[in-house]
Amino acid sequence: MTELTKEQLIEEAKLKIAIAKCHTNSGMARVEGELFKIALASLEAEPIAWKCGENIILFNPDTVEAYAKRAEISPKPLFAAPPVPVVSEGLVKAVRFYEKVKRENPPVETGAWKDAVDWVLKEACQVVNTGIKGD
Repeated sequence: MTELTKEQLIEEAKLKIAIAKCHTNSGMARVEGELFKIALASLEAEPIAWKCGENIILFNPDTVEAYAKRAEISPKPLFAAPPVPVVSEGLVKAVRFYEKVKRENPPVETGAWKDAVDWVLKEACQVVNTGIKGD
């Protein structure tokens, strides 16, 4: 299996975000769009500093390159931790229930399937549109 490059993953994430924007009536598409936005932010993150030895942290990329050549080291990039998105417990439970139903039932209009989709839609809409935490 061929390994994907960072650039390929970035393009794929951008495509998935664009597709999700086209399906505004689909709660699952909106949830997946938000997940791809998080993944894209992670893939596009730039280091804020570099660790260049035991007690040496450098912040200027030009300084890091010069220091690394002179000291014959491989600096380790350091990234800022992105803020953790707040997700309601209701949405987490709804998505888990949806995944369970999806594994156990074919995607047809059964009672369990409809309940799972409705619950995820309700929770996702509350989180994405209003910021209100769900059940």
